[in-house]
Amino acid sequence: MKPEMYVLKSEKLEVHVSTLGATITRMIVPGKHGKSLDVVLGMERAEDYATPEYVAGGAYLGAVIGRYGNRIAGGAFSMDGQTYQLAVNNGANHLHGGICGFDKKIWSVRERTDSLLALHYFSPDGEEDYPGNLEVDVRFEVKGKELQIHYEASTDRKCPVNLTHHPYFNLNPERPDVKDLRLKLYTDRYLKTHDLIPDGDFVPMAGHFDFTDFRSLREVIEQDGGLDDCFVFAPDGKMVRQAELVSEESGVKMYVCSDYPGLQVYTGRYLDVKHAKGGRDYGAYAGVALEAQYWPDSPNHPSFPSTLLEPGQVYRKTTIYGFE
Repeated sequence: MKPEMYVLKSEKLEVHVSTLGATITRMIVPGKHGKSLDVVLGMERAEDYATPEYVAGGAYLGAVIGRYGNRIAGGAFSMDGQTYQLAVNNGANHLHGGICGFDKKIWSVRERTDSLLALHYFSPDGEEDYPGNLEVDVRFEVKGKELQIHYEASTDRKCPVNLTHHPYFNLNPERPDVKDLRLKLYTDRYLKTHDLIPDGDFVPMAGHFDFTDFRSLREVIEQDGGLDDCFVFAPDGKMVRQAELVSEESGVKMYVCSDYPGLQVYTGRYLDVKHAKGGRDYGAYAGVALEAQYWPDSPNHPSFPSTLLEPGQVYRKTTIYGFE
């Protein structure tokens, strides 16, 4: 089955979504002087996301991530006295659903209007060694200057679920990197990690990592190699504003709202994508990913907000990318 591309529009925002990986390929917004800007990294055509070269790069540009976004330590977790061993595809760990996660699947179209696209994927029991048959629906809706992404899932066996999207943003797309973008985060702490796996503690934002007010990404990139950290929000399921990203040069200001308890911020240190949109190559720091999600390695941390979905329950989460 070949992937298809759909265009969602409002009077202020245009979003392109591919059925391959439920991938956001373009997000077009007005900048200064009415100039239209495509502020997400992506490939030129839907089929470009399936080439061996692109897949081997592991960029996940704009794709849905599942069953479990982010890392699971050692690729293993225990549940009800049984240990489940998943693929180890990122050093010693399991990352973004495994070898062939949701980002590499063709999704079916459930509903389509000028401003809405509802996609569906059925993940069978044992896929990537996860237990249970999982039904997943992702609904994209453009409203004014917002892209609203709604996730739903149900299962016939208890299993961990952590769905997210992986768009990389550059609000000044004529620049080769995001160092001059300014970021603000509506929290003051993040998860302490060792080799990107949480140890269960929290770290106060300080120094180059203090984004409690707007701060350029340049310093944290040039002195610390950038961010690949999960910033912590209240696990109460309430929709809150988590982040704002600004380009003074282009005049674009973006915000992220979600009811997830975490926001992974990754400044793209290891990006290496050839022959992307317009023939461009994306190198280190070409975009910053803002991924609302549950906390990494949650199945191995009983004190973390639970990612276990049980039969009879419905997984419901929402992330909004908006522009002001």
